[in-house]
Amino acid sequence: MNYPKHLSEKIREEVAVSYLKHELKKIFPSIDKKEIENLMNNKELCKPRDFWNGLHGISMGFKLKNILYLVTAENIIWEKRTMKVKELDFGVGMKILSLDEIIKIRGNDFERESDPIIAIEKIENDKKVIKVHDGNGRLARYIAENKEEIEVYLGKMEGKFPQNFWLPTSLLIDNLYFVYEAIKNEDEKLFNDQITVIEDMLKNSESGKIEFRERALSKKEPYYSKILEMIKGL
Repeated sequence: MNYPKHLSEKIREEVAVSYLKHELKKIFPSIDKKEIENLMNNKELCKPRDFWNGLHGISMGFKLKNILYLVTAENIIWEKRTMKVKELDFGVGMKILSLDEIIKIRGNDFERESDPIIAIEKIENDKKVIKVHDGNGRLARYIAENKEEIEVYLGKMEGKFPQNFWLPTSLLIDNLYFVYEAIKNEDEKLFNDQITVIEDMLKNSESGKIEFRERALSKKEPYYSKILEMIKGL
């Protein structure tokens, strides 16, 4: 299947694996970071499907963090660089704390605190802003320690919103469940409402259209024909 080429860019996979190493080490302290890297590079994984769905499953399933759409958006260009701490803004409301207060709240795992953070650069009100999307706590610690530089995966967004990102296959399957129920119960309003939602999701994701046709949509009738007839642009 001809998925968009940007989904296979090494830097995007690197950002994803770095994030997974950081989060899974927190959730499962005994896990070896190398094993996480081996897991995501396993030849048994179907790429890009299993890789990006796996990132979504962990980031949203465990942490409720919207990482996937940013890492996979075609109009966000990624690089790893060392940045000045003062160049970065918190992505959430953060209270400036002392180092002792931070250690009391977050612990003192030096290895995890040294992991690269994830930030997005974009234009807001005609001004360039760089906001941390993951790693606000690490940034707060660097400020408390008066450190001048920090390792960052920086995504530069062209435009106002992410475009052409990976749409989780599970999200499509979940939404299709309600479409099937509407067909079964002859509920035209629910059917039309859910079709509108799915069309709106697919318009920003070429890979989502592929996943919808090839993996998410049931081949059973009358579901298959009725839904394909209604979904535009497939």
